[in-house]
Amino acid sequence: MIRRHARRLPVHASLLLVLALGATSEAAHAAPRLSDAVTFEQAGMLDIRSLVPDLSQDIRYFGSNNFVGAPVDGYEAPRCWLKREAAEALQRVETALRQKHRRLRIHDCYRPARAVAHFMRWLDDAGDLRTQATHYPRLDKASLRGVYIAPQSGHSRGSTVDLTLLQCDAQGNACSPLDMGTDYDFFGTRAHTESDEVTPGQRANRFLLRDAMAAEGFVNLPEEWWHFRLDPEPDALTYYDVPVTYDANDTPHALIERWLQPYDGTAPGLSLLVLKDGVPLVRRSVGRSDLAADVEAGPATNYRLASVSKQFTATAILLLAQDDALAIDDPVRRWLPSLPSVADDITLRHLLTHTSGLPDYEDLMGPNYVGQIRDAGILALLESHHALLFPPGSQYRYSNTGYALLALVVERASGIDFPAFLQQRIFAPLGMHDTLARVDGGPEVPNRAFGYSQDGTTWQFTDQSSTSAVLGDGGIYSNIDDLARWDAALYDDRLLGEASRVLAFAPHVRAGDELESTPYHYGFGWRVTGDGSRVWHTGESIGFRNAMVRWPQHRLTVAVLTNRDAPSPYQLARDIGELFLHAGD
Repeated sequence: MIRRHARRLPVHASLLLVLALGATSEAAHAAPRLSDAVTFEQAGMLDIRSLVPDLSQDIRYFGSNNFVGAPVDGYEAPRCWLKREAAEALQRVETALRQKHRRLRIHDCYRPARAVAHFMRWLDDAGDLRTQATHYPRLDKASLRGVYIAPQSGHSRGSTVDLTLLQCDAQGNACSPLDMGTDYDFFGTRAHTESDEVTPGQRANRFLLRDAMAAEGFVNLPEEWWHFRLDPEPDALTYYDVPVTYDANDTPHALIERWLQPYDGTAPGLSLLVLKDGVPLVRRSVGRSDLAADVEAGPATNYRLASVSKQFTATAILLLAQDDALAIDDPVRRWLPSLPSVADDITLRHLLTHTSGLPDYEDLMGPNYVGQIRDAGILALLESHHALLFPPGSQYRYSNTGYALLALVVERASGIDFPAFLQQRIFAPLGMHDTLARVDGGPEVPNRAFGYSQDGTTWQFTDQSSTSAVLGDGGIYSNIDDLARWDAALYDDRLLGEASRVLAFAPHVRAGDELESTPYHYGFGWRVTGDGSRVWHTGESIGFRNAMVRWPQHRLTVAVLTNRDAPSPYQLARDIGELFLHAGD
C-alpha cells in the first residue's frame, strides 16, 4: 500500500517508490526500471495516428469522463502512443477489421507513471465518491486497490491498449460502438470478458473484439473486456513517465492534428479536405456526426453547407443562362411578377451580387414566426413589402433573400423544382451522389450530420431553426468527397463554359466583413480577392459552420465542414491552406 506521506516526495522519487512497491510477478527475477527517457523517440514509441490517421479515439484520461472524474496527470493531449511493435500490430488489427466493416475506438494506450500515481492519490481520498454510481456502483472505493487499480500499470510500458469495437455500414461509414454491456473502466464482475451478467449478444461483441486483437498477438485481461497487451512485450521491465503530448514536429500533418484537437473525441465533428492539383493531400474527419447515436464523422458525412450552398444556386442560374433559358440581366419581376413594383429595377445580377436592396427575410419574419419558412414563403413576405434598403446596384449588402429568390427563378425558368434541377444538372453529372437540397418528405440525407450548439460544458441539439428549410441560400447537404468532385468541375468545361466561369469568379462588387482584414469583392456565389488569387465562401446556420477556400492559380482547395455553431472554420481553412500553398513550387 502507498502511504499518504509518499505524496510529499518529489515526483520522480515518488514514482520510483510506487514502482518498487508495486513490482508484479513478471518482475520477480528482475527489478522493474523507470526509464530516464524524456521523449517518445527515446522511448521507442510512436503516435498510432502516424500509421492510421483516421483511427477513432476517445482518450478518456485527457478529459473528465473517467473514474477519477477529472483530467489525469500526464495527459497533455488526447493521443495514443505505443511501442512501435504494438502500434504496427494494432494497425494490422484495424486493417483486418475494416474489411469486415468494423473499426476500433481507442480509450487509452501508453500511460505515464505519473498518471498511475494520480490514480493512487485518488484512491487515498476516501471522500471523493463522485464517480461511484457510474464506475463502481456495487463496490466500496477501498476495495478497488490492488484488484482494479494497482500502483504499477502495464500501460506504462507502452504495449497495452484499452479500446472498443465499432460497427459501420456496408460502405464503411456511419460507424458507432457495439454494445459491450458496460462502459469503459467499469469496475465489477459485469466487465469480465466472459461475464454471465451481460446478454449473449453483448458477450458475443466482446468475443469479436477479443478475437480480432488475438489474431495479431494481443492478450485480453479477463477482468476487463477492453484491456489488451501485446505478447510478447518489447520490453516488459521498463516503465516510462514521458507525458502524453502531440507529435512535437512542425510538419503540416502534425500541425493539422493539433489544430483539429477541439473537434476530436466525443464532440461535434469536423471533416477536412485539402486538394492540390486534384489530389487529396488530406482527407480527415474527427469527432461525431451524431452525438445521441455516438456516430463517427467520416469523409462520407453530409453536413448542411449553409451559405456554401450559394455557389450551387449561382451555378444553376449560369447553366440556365448558357441554355438561353434566361439572361443574367433579366429583371427579377420577369420571373417573379408578384414582387411589388419597388422591385422593377432589380435584375438577377443584383440578386447574385447582393446589390438588390431587398431586406433580409429574417427581418420580415418577426420573432414569433411559427414553423419553418421556405423559399416561396419569402416571396410571399416580399409581396407585401414596398420598400428597398437602397437603390438596386448602388450598394453591397449580403442578402440571403436574393439567393432564396434565385432558387425560385431556377424553378420558373427550368420548369422543375429546385432540388431536382440541382440533381439533374449538377450533382448527378459530377457523380455527387450523396449531395442534395434537403426537403421534408424528400430523400433522406445519407450519413447525415446533425447540428449542435455549446451550452457551457455540454452540447445541445440545434439542428433546425425557422429558416433551415430555405434552399437557395443554404439548404444543400454535402460531404468532402463530393466537394472534391465539385472542385474539379470548376477548372474545366464539364458544367460551365469558360465565359460562365469567368462570370462566377469575377470581382463584380466591392464587399467586406468581419472575417477579412482587407476589402474583397463578390462574384456569383463566391467571395473573391481583387486579383482573383483566392476565392472562398463560408457558411453559417444553426448547428453548422463551414468554409471552402480555393487558390485557383495553385490549384489548391481547402474545405472544412463542421456540425457545431462555433467557431467559424474560415481561418482554420486559410491556415491549413498556407501549409501547402507553395509546396512543390
